[in-house]
Amino acid sequence: MKTGKLVFLDIDGTLADENHVVPDSAREACAEAQRNGHKLFICTGRSMPKIERSILDLGFDGVVSVAGAQANVGDRLLFQHLVPAAAVDAAMEYFRLHHIESYQWQGADGMYISEGYRRHLESKGKAFNRGEFARFWHLIDEVEVPFGSTLGETIKVSKGSYFTGPNPDVTFEQTKRDLSPWFETVHGSYDKISPNNGELLINGIDKGTALRDVAEALGYAIADTIAVGDSDNDTAMLKAAGTSVAMGNAIHGIEKFCTIQTTDIHDNGIANAFRVLGLV
Repeated sequence: MKTGKLVFLDIDGTLADENHVVPDSAREACAEAQRNGHKLFICTGRSMPKIERSILDLGFDGVVSVAGAQANVGDRLLFQHLVPAAAVDAAMEYFRLHHIESYQWQGADGMYISEGYRRHLESKGKAFNRGEFARFWHLIDEVEVPFGSTLGETIKVSKGSYFTGPNPDVTFEQTKRDLSPWFETVHGSYDKISPNNGELLINGIDKGTALRDVAEALGYAIADTIAVGDSDNDTAMLKAAGTSVAMGNAIHGIEKFCTIQTTDIHDNGIANAFRVLGLV
């Protein structure tokens, strides 16, 4: 087995703040941990095309993306799982029936978004057709679906996500139950604007399975893995790791089952956790 630790870091709310900024203390701690012989992986719900170049350029040893469905070490693809076509089509029908207008599908080819999600991006000043991600955004309404085929058979994606309006006709718990034949649904990151928002993960595939698969591929014992996260969509990763760290700004009660809780992201959370764990 390898020496040193294999560390998995969520991005949003863990490595980067709500403005997508990585604190200097986190940058320095990550670089020092690598110099000390530890391997660091991003482990995010985002797809590869949705990760800012400024984050990738920090020099991580690898990236687990789309909530555990894909893993890359440099230019090498360790594994990739795709959402079955029937699952995409079932979710699209569910969105239609329950008037859920804001959703997206993510994969290695980019992000496929509804008109409602496009309006959401525009309202935040994040025009989908400008900036470093522009070529990776695709409007679902503009996807050319061959005659006799379906959207699910046309796009290649590894994860979905959605959020409802302020008064949805289904709760998160109902959505989770209704879509369970096709997906494992976990809380998303839109709690401030939607009472029902979630991420649709391939059944049996999550950040936890990815952590175990990456550790095995690279020759690390699970006891030598560390996971750091802040929300429900990190639960599988945190529970799979030998050591788990909840951020001080953690939500959904994840700190209750983690090994330790560090400080807030704006209070040197990553750096403080790395010091406590002896990585720096």
